[in-house]
Amino acid sequence: MNQPAAPIASITKIPPFSEFTDAELAELLPRMQRRAYRAEEAIFREGDPPAFIYYILSGEINLTLTSQERRVSVGKFPAGRLLGIQTMFDNGPQFVSATALTPTTVLAIPLMELLVILRRHPEALLTMAGIFARQIRAAALLVAEMQFLDLPIRLAKRILDLAEASAGSASRLGAVKVTQKELSELAGATRGGVNRALKRLEHLGMIRITRGTIMISAPDRLRRLAQQEPLPMILGISDVSPLGEP
Repeated sequence: MNQPAAPIASITKIPPFSEFTDAELAELLPRMQRRAYRAEEAIFREGDPPAFIYYILSGEINLTLTSQERRVSVGKFPAGRLLGIQTMFDNGPQFVSATALTPTTVLAIPLMELLVILRRHPEALLTMAGIFARQIRAAALLVAEMQFLDLPIRLAKRILDLAEASAGSASRLGAVKVTQKELSELAGATRGGVNRALKRLEHLGMIRITRGTIMISAPDRLRRLAQQEPLPMILGISDVSPLGEP
């Protein structure tokens, strides 16, 4: 649903908008659209034409791409993040899909109007390029994990990520409410593969599984397993047992 956007203080405080003059903000802000989405509703899809970049006011958004007829999650973006930046540089279609994980509100910023102002601020344009580069770097790391790390290791990473986000602290890990469908997207695997890998982690005593919930039984062992990174694995120099066993 689209609504006219009143001036939003939060967006004027982040780059590149913090570098715009009051007159430029007054020109741009009325053209932004405040859009509200329900959980599971698409903000944009792979292949959509470039028309807006998006600033997340509230909620959380999952970015996915399609690989061999299954969806793979390449990142979760909370409030305060920008989406769709790559369209500023190549004018190409969206290469990922963005879906609201929770009720979410965004500002849709018209791309052409934004570019007109950015051309007056080369430093701000470089800032946007830096934000995009960090996003690409994070996505590339996820792809490398999917290519070079075994599924139980990838699941350990994602389970810990979810647990820490839920607990708000790495020292207080408890239950994680997540479906196998969500885990399959996060780990880049089939649901059958995720089910087998979860049972393996449970057999090793690292987690306990109930319907829709994963309880972390041995957080230190799970962290040790999750600490493996793609580069050491590629080079064959990891000193960690693949399943955290002695």
